[in-house]
Amino acid sequence: MATANGRFEGVLVRGMRIEDIRGNKTISGNVLAGDLRSVTPGSNTVAIGSRLADTLGAYPGSQITLWNPEGRSTVMGTVPREVTYTVGAVFEIGVYDYDKAFVVMPMQDAQELLLMGDQVGMVEIQTSNPDKVQQVLAPLQKLVGGKGIIVDWRQMNSALFQALEIERVAMFVVLSLIVLVAVFNILSSLIMLVR
Repeated sequence: MATANGRFEGVLVRGMRIEDIRGNKTISGNVLAGDLRSVTPGSNTVAIGSRLADTLGAYPGSQITLWNPEGRSTVMGTVPREVTYTVGAVFEIGVYDYDKAFVVMPMQDAQELLLMGDQVGMVEIQTSNPDKVQQVLAPLQKLVGGKGIIVDWRQMNSALFQALEIERVAMFVVLSLIVLVAVFNILSSLIMLVR
C-alpha cells in the first residue's frame, strides 16, 4: 500500500535492474515529469504511474510511504514495514491498470522493502514476436522444472480472451436474428406482391 498526503492506495511494487528501467522504452519513453536517472539503488527514489500520482497527489520531489504487510513480528503481533521514498519520475504507459498501480524501483530497494533477501518473485521475458511464445517457452519449461511456474501473456489475460469469445458468439446470434427477421420481412413482402 502507498500513502501520501493522507491518501491511501493499493500498489504493485516492481523491482527492476537499473539498465532495464532505463532501457525499457515503454517506461522511459513515456515519462511525464521528473527524470528516471534519479532512480538509483540506495537513493530511496521511485517512479510511479500517472494515475497513482494523481490519486496520491504526488509529484517529483514529494514523499510517498510504501507499506509491506509482512513486517516484523512483535509481542503485539506483526507490525507492517513502512519505508518512505521520494518520487523521482512520473510515467504514463497508457494502460489504466499499470498507471494506477505501478511503483517502479531498483531491484535492491524492492528486495529490501519486501524482505526478500537476494531472491526475486518473478522474472519477465519479452519476445519480439508474441505469437511464437510457445516456441520461446518450450526450452524454458525443462530448465524451470518444479522450481517455478511459467505463465505467458495468453494465460495472464485469459479472462479478457474468454470475454471476447463470449462477445463473439453473442454478436453472431444477435446479427443472425436480425438477418432472419429481415429475410422473413422481404419474403412476406414478395409473396404478398405476387398474390
